[in-house]
Amino acid sequence: MDWQQQPTGRLMILAFRQFEEQLLRELRARGFKDITLSHLNVMRHLDPAGLNLVQLAEDAGLSKQAISKIIGDLARRAYVSMAPDPADGRAKRVHYQPRGKELVAAAISIVKAIEKTYLDALGDDYHGLRRALNRIYHLHGDQFL
Repeated sequence: MDWQQQPTGRLMILAFRQFEEQLLRELRARGFKDITLSHLNVMRHLDPAGLNLVQLAEDAGLSKQAISKIIGDLARRAYVSMAPDPADGRAKRVHYQPRGKELVAAAISIVKAIEKTYLDALGDDYHGLRRALNRIYHLHGDQFL
């Protein structure tokens, strides 16, 4: 099926998957060989100031059990740590460890480079694409359906 017959949402998913795979390859080339796409999905939702485990699960669209498993794996790899949440002693709060901060800094650098390749390849169409995607996102008042 050619791209003109693909639903727009599928094209966005395919482009995002390609973006993620490129990001993962570049991270691994920079020494983060133990990172997976599941790890990236969780870490992209983690606030630099830390985040409650339940809120992190909601933001990532995962169950508490799934997020706990991924965060446990990231903690064993020294990217994050968990501590009691000061606002709720029963809850856990997730924080970046120095290795996690290094990963985030590398990811930001890589994302900028990927976006530069998009700009170089698409020229003004790149800015139009960003405007169009932003408008699509805001069609429903920033609310997920």
